Amino acid sequence: MRIVRRVAGIMSIAKYFLGSLLALPMFGLVSVQAEPVGDETFEGSLTCSAPAGAAEDGRLSCKAFINPGLPEIDLALVLQDKDASGARVLDRIELRRGGNAAPFQVLKGIALHVPAGVEKGGVEMVDVNFDGYFDLRMRRANADGGALYQNWVWSKEQGAFIDIPELDAIVSPEFYAEDQEIASRWKRGASERGSDTYSYDGQIPLLVHREIDQLSAGGACGRIFYDRIDDELKKTGSGACDNE
Repeated sequence: MRIVRRVAGIMSIAKYFLGSLLALPMFGLVSVQAEPVGDETFEGSLTCSAPAGAAEDGRLSCKAFINPGLPEIDLALVLQDKDASGARVLDRIELRRGGNAAPFQVLKGIALHVPAGVEKGGVEMVDVNFDGYFDLRMRRANADGGALYQNWVWSKEQGAFIDIPELDAIVSPEFYAEDQEIASRWKRGASERGSDTYSYDGQIPLLVHREIDQLSAGGACGRIFYDRIDDELKKTGSGACDNE
């Protein structure tokens, strides 16, 4: 009987403390990050509108849903004066939760030119690392026959967007969630083009496969294959180019 009472007492105490812990987030005392909701139809959302006086203060207000399990995020895109081409420079992005006055994060030092007429300040939403959270990106330059992007990846552990320089270095990335891979197609001059495949190792995208097509002076096209072996990209074969 004593054992039964003792066990019941322990369970009662456990329920009390569990109830207390569950109640803490309601009062904002504990920061809890929701697990990504497995909704295959969810595509994220980013809507923007110029507030009153935007022509003078250079601000663009946006709202984003990055995961069904997280609340809406308010974004304020702060744009500097127009340059000679009519483009504005995106100086920073201020992020707020649920209309709070103070931002929980400020993405600073962006300094990217936004051509006149570009929608949503040039900012896009893409799940770049296939974790169920949509991330922010913005086209920043052209290189190797493709486009380079500035990316801000959502970290559920930090509850904030983080930089991953290795992702920014990928030319014209295409994201394939089903295969958990990133494809990149690029050109170098008139005689060389390539396609790269990346897979994630933790938070870092690693180049795991490369194909390079090279055009000879006589017009023949040869393809060289590379694969990551023992943490190093090594030549694994060669052949003729596909007829495209």
